[in-house]
Amino acid sequence: MHPDADDIAARAAGGANVPNGPTGASGPVSATAPASLVSALAARRTRAGQPEAILAIRLDRFASACETLGAQRAGRLQALVVARIVGLLPPGAVMHWVAAADLGVITALPDGTVDPAPLASRIANDLGRPFSLDGFELFLSCSIGVSADHADIPAERSLQQAFDAMLRVDRQGGAGLARADKPAAPPAAPLLAALPAALERGELSLQLQPRADFADARVSGYTVRLRWHNPALGRVAPQDFLPAVEALGLVGPIGSWLLESVLPLVRAADVIAPLQFTLLASSAQLHRPQMVDALVHILDAGGIAPQSLCIEVPASAVPADADILARFTALRRRGMQLALGDFDDSTGCRHALAALQPDRVTLDVRRLGHADQPGDSSDRLRDACLLARRAGAAVCAKGIESRQQLDAVRAWGCHSVQGYLLAQPFPATWLLQTHAAIQQRAQELLGNVD
Repeated sequence: MHPDADDIAARAAGGANVPNGPTGASGPVSATAPASLVSALAARRTRAGQPEAILAIRLDRFASACETLGAQRAGRLQALVVARIVGLLPPGAVMHWVAAADLGVITALPDGTVDPAPLASRIANDLGRPFSLDGFELFLSCSIGVSADHADIPAERSLQQAFDAMLRVDRQGGAGLARADKPAAPPAAPLLAALPAALERGELSLQLQPRADFADARVSGYTVRLRWHNPALGRVAPQDFLPAVEALGLVGPIGSWLLESVLPLVRAADVIAPLQFTLLASSAQLHRPQMVDALVHILDAGGIAPQSLCIEVPASAVPADADILARFTALRRRGMQLALGDFDDSTGCRHALAALQPDRVTLDVRRLGHADQPGDSSDRLRDACLLARRAGAAVCAKGIESRQQLDAVRAWGCHSVQGYLLAQPFPATWLLQTHAAIQQRAQELLGNVD
């Protein structure tokens, strides 16, 4: 930052921490939470008091302004922006430049305040006023993502939620505010128009979510997750585009691509360790005999061991078609496993458990231990675990984000875990380079390693 900028920011900050950052013209970047912000948030969590608020701020027209101002004045403009922001923050707030036009802010909220959105709105309004610099009058708008920190969520994820919310605003033209706890679905018409060509444009990819076993603290497998990143829409959540995949009749081609893409992963696992890859079946796929036939072809043509693949069926979408169930039974005779996803102790799940007799069930425990979770929810999840164990199924608890959740599901008798506490999903192409680090993390979490 320009020396003059340091003076302006320091006088206005009243104790705010505003480390120097890059200056000059810069195009938009894919903002992520830097290590400095992660460390700052982790340190602040050790203090008593109000939960922290996180703001991710992008100056929408900063790059255009820099083209007019030049690098030196751009640095001074950064300082003017900082001065306006810190003038609205309580003392002790932390602010880091992530890129020339992107700021991350961590701040406490006033006592009795739990919603950071009003603070973000005040900052947006103040940054919307014109800036005067050496005879130039400059107008900036900003895209702001807001999240309230929760101590039971990893600091990196808590920060990333704010930056993801900010990027949603930026991709929609900027000059707006988005909350991490209320993600907005992309407009239906552009999504439906873009999806048919996503496969041929290379916009679809696979990510892997590791699963680790309590018994030996070993990463035993990965769940394969489909991701879509469109240049205009940005990252589209699976819950937003998977229904469109079914509505547009794309289940077949995308399913075939997914199966072909999994083959190299299974072969790569031969040089790592015995691993199982779990494929998530959509409701439309479950009612297509062609999917089961494609799995048979993959096993035969790919020359892979059937036990290296598992199909996870949503408990709410178990097909009633006897022919399809018979095909699944034939696959299981060959060694492929079947999992029942989002399992609980409801009547529907009990019927699905009896009908499929799965090798594994998955419990969603993401809200376990949260203040807004009803008191009987943990009892119901524990009962579901016991129900599955009595039926002879292994139990995986997904969504583990805190050690308290980990201790709870271990006490219930769950066999394995998934979640951000172990590792975030990562691009499937990183498997060979990433597996050892995740295995070490599993040993630290589950293996009582000093």
